[in-house]
Amino acid sequence: MKEQPHHATLDLIEMRRQLTALRSKHSGNLPITSLLNRFLVKIAFLAEPRDLAHEQYLRSEFERTLTKVKEIAARAKSD
Repeated sequence: MKEQPHHATLDLIEMRRQLTALRSKHSGNLPITSLLNRFLVKIAFLAEPRDLAHEQYLRSEFERTLTKVKEIAARAKSD
């Protein structure tokens, strides 16, 4: 999954698409699907961020979620 560029407007539809694809890819890994579901719930009804601070928060949470997914997947491979 790709991180969204900081200079572009936050595209919540693309973010949801990426999270859904990632969830499908790791459908057998409950910690990953649970993490992604929690974030999807946070953004499910948003049409756009409320302001710049909210946009920065969502972007940061998205990047943090992707990092956690990579960490969980790496641990699962080493088990």
